Amino acid sequence: MKIRALAVTALLAASLVACSGGQEPDAKAPSGKPSPAASKLSALAPAWQPKLDAATEGAAATCQTPSSKACAEALTEIMIVVNELESEIEAPGRGPYRESTKQIAKMQAATDKYVDEGCQGDPAADDPNSDCWGISAITVGAATLGMTLITDDLSQPK
Repeated sequence: MKIRALAVTALLAASLVACSGGQEPDAKAPSGKPSPAASKLSALAPAWQPKLDAATEGAAATCQTPSSKACAEALTEIMIVVNELESEIEAPGRGPYRESTKQIAKMQAATDKYVDEGCQGDPAADDPNSDCWGISAITVGAATLGMTLITDDLSQPK
């Protein structure tokens, strides 16, 4: 699934900018006997919300023209962050992030549809009745993902 997601992301734009490597956890393990795994697997929202916000800044406005290269690049930037977040969610020892995982799946499905419909470069994609307008599941979906991360963080075992 990760290979498919990366392949779709690569198709959205001709050139991708490499994202930074690993990330440092922001939160400390709860008091008591913190294990190395517990301190490594801190809440995700504090670290990932700023990344999602940065990736989506201006994307909704840019994607008022779904056929544009700028829109494809904005969608690519968002999905790079989302795919990296998915990898973090799937880290061994991390509790379930059910709602976030569902939201990521919706965003990946919208990405697949954008690619399958050939939206980039197709002037018909800009028609408001076009299936290409499903990209709002990506541009707006990133904000929803930020909220589901908070909810899932709160539901993690302490």
